[in-house]
Amino acid sequence: MVPVPGVVELMRAARFEHEWLSESFVAESQRLAVNERSRKHHYVPQMYLDRWAVNGLVQPVQVDSGQMHRPQPPHEVAHEKNFYSLPSTASTMSAPLKWIEKHLSRIEGTCARHLGELEKWGAGVVSDPALKSDLAVFLGLQITRTVASRERTLVLVKGPDGAKREYLELLGLPSAEIEESMNNRQSDPKHEALDLMLKDVQNVTARGLHLREWALYRTASPLVTCDDPVVLLAGPGKTRTSAQVVGSSAVALYPLNPRQVLVMLAPGLHHRGPYLLDAAETAALNVEIVAAATKTTFERPGDDIAAGITVPPWPERDELDDETVAQLSAREALKVLLDAVTPRTRWSDSAAAPAWPVPHWYGH
Repeated sequence: MVPVPGVVELMRAARFEHEWLSESFVAESQRLAVNERSRKHHYVPQMYLDRWAVNGLVQPVQVDSGQMHRPQPPHEVAHEKNFYSLPSTASTMSAPLKWIEKHLSRIEGTCARHLGELEKWGAGVVSDPALKSDLAVFLGLQITRTVASRERTLVLVKGPDGAKREYLELLGLPSAEIEESMNNRQSDPKHEALDLMLKDVQNVTARGLHLREWALYRTASPLVTCDDPVVLLAGPGKTRTSAQVVGSSAVALYPLNPRQVLVMLAPGLHHRGPYLLDAAETAALNVEIVAAATKTTFERPGDDIAAGITVPPWPERDELDDETVAQLSAREALKVLLDAVTPRTRWSDSAAAPAWPVPHWYGH
């Protein structure tokens, strides 16, 4: 997720302090990754998709076509070759730097245990401060590590300098920091995009999740998940065309397994129970999860849920080309750039969108 004006105030707050975001933890990941040779990098952790596996297999479904692929092991889905590998800064012939994959895997090990603890616990408000702090970082990384987030970040990285300067000024950064940011650029856009992925968690996303009120709900029927599994709902009072980011959404959902979902309500909203969603509420959540998918949903083989849900395709966006930018002022270019990096919604026609699910989450 790339920050937009709706979360500027959140960005100006003190950054989220956590061991996993510290320079020492990063240095240890870099040390441990010296001999790392893996090329298959998962943007949704295998340990998470394992929760939908039956006999070691999950069922992928392509959202736009409704095509059901053959069931596959979790390690064969939701990955891209060298997705987190940084090109070598010394020589293009050198081995790529793979410390980010190692960094993520170290965090996933602890969080796999946390998710297991939540599963055993069952339902209700989540109040364990250590667990909540760890998962805020983990879920923040899940938001920023996806294919869709990478695409938006690269648009920002490659955007016109005039627009980026306006963007940094909008965030209220001192002139010296703006100049440093504009001058100290990475030679490869992927370096800068991966750097922004981690900074976003530290400065925006983890804190935005941690400040919410968390609760675990059971479901009366099975849930699916997808390749962008932290689902953000703007909520009543906002249209479906509103940007759905951590700083402005009423609800953040994270399917924990086929029968439990972690629900994180924005400050000012409160869980009131019951912590069991009925079949209709669960079906409504499945529609939201399918609509949030970049391309693919995952479910238990035999559940046959996602193929029966039809959602609109992602809307097309105009390219931010040099010729267009040359005709705009810096402020106008910034507006176009922010539109390009803002998370999209499939519900461009609000009249065709479903009602927001589970009304009592929004204080109704």
